[in-house]
Amino acid sequence: MNSSYSFFIFSLVALNFFYWVVNVEAKYGIPNVVKYVLSFFVLTALIYNRFKKPGTPGKEGLFNPVIYFFVIWSVILIISSAVGFNNLFYIQRIFADPYFFLPYVLPLILLFTRFELPFFRNYYHYAVIFIFPGFLIQLFTIATGLSRELWIEQIARIFIFDLSSGFLLLSVHVLKKKSVSFIVFGYVILIIFILSYYGRRGVLIDYVLLIFFMIIIRLKSPLLNFKERVKIYYSGLLMIIVILTFGYLVTSSYAYQRGFNKEAFEESRGMVFDDFFNDFSSTNDWIFGRGIDGKVLRSLSTDSGESNIIENGFLTILLKGGLLYLVPFVMILLRASYLGFFRSNNDLVKAMASLLLIYVIMMSSFNLPVFSTNYIFIWISVSVCLTPSIRKYRNDEVLRQISWKIASE
Repeated sequence: MNSSYSFFIFSLVALNFFYWVVNVEAKYGIPNVVKYVLSFFVLTALIYNRFKKPGTPGKEGLFNPVIYFFVIWSVILIISSAVGFNNLFYIQRIFADPYFFLPYVLPLILLFTRFELPFFRNYYHYAVIFIFPGFLIQLFTIATGLSRELWIEQIARIFIFDLSSGFLLLSVHVLKKKSVSFIVFGYVILIIFILSYYGRRGVLIDYVLLIFFMIIIRLKSPLLNFKERVKIYYSGLLMIIVILTFGYLVTSSYAYQRGFNKEAFEESRGMVFDDFFNDFSSTNDWIFGRGIDGKVLRSLSTDSGESNIIENGFLTILLKGGLLYLVPFVMILLRASYLGFFRSNNDLVKAMASLLLIYVIMMSSFNLPVFSTNYIFIWISVSVCLTPSIRKYRNDEVLRQISWKIASE
């Protein structure tokens, strides 16, 4: 077990715990110092792993200038923001607000960190172990009562041991452990049920897309024989039949009641978007953004009449760094996704490519830059998909190097 990678993975659990603390500290009287320590610990682990496992984005020829430009503009945004930190409040905010400053530092760390197959051997070892307390927290939350008013706290609690369940769902079949695959799938189904109750449509669609890509990857995977692929096909048909048979349960969910059409989303976000486009109108705004601490008009539900985030990944990035940040950001993720899908020989990288494509699609719903485990995995996926040495591995080679730490069935 690689100690630096283990340290990195445990820091992801600490990050999940940090996110939970941020949402419940006032309710439970948790001292502020706890979230500062957790945040600083995670950042230390990321930086330590960067210097322990240094790497560079793969040699992409004509695409390299896009990566370099993104890095340079990120550094400019970070420095221009940092020079405005004139009191202790800003330092506290860096380590307390998951949407401020650190999300724009993460790509600079993770793009230049090398994630080899031993990292994923460590990842699967711990992710499979942590899925069990994750299950227990899910069941405890359901048993004690799901609450739409407390959904943020409850979701943060459920995800404390979640080491990117989306990536785990997409890639766990490479372990060739059926029992583990069933456990992970069951965990995700419970998440979908909980999200349906809360009415969180964006995240719900995210997980539905994850299941769709999971099926596609497995149907095309050489790791599965013809009989196993037929089982997946008929399992999909069975799921459709069950949904049609018990359709009243779907239509009675709060997510369905809130609606998935254009009018429903405009009802919940329309005024926010109108405020954004009415205020964010100058050429300088669109090209350069308003900086990492930039704010925009928000007439709904804020005392100041301004907000530093918008419930849309594209608009939030525009606000912070303008088109100079947004365009290379999207290009890098899509390029990495393309390489992962069409220039790789193994399902591990294809799973990461799927994760990236889904992320870009769902930026239209939320998916903001945030100091979180899932966002870290987005940039781990970019780093891996841009690395030719990992893309060239065959599935059998991946299996040999990552599965030996998983207990035999």
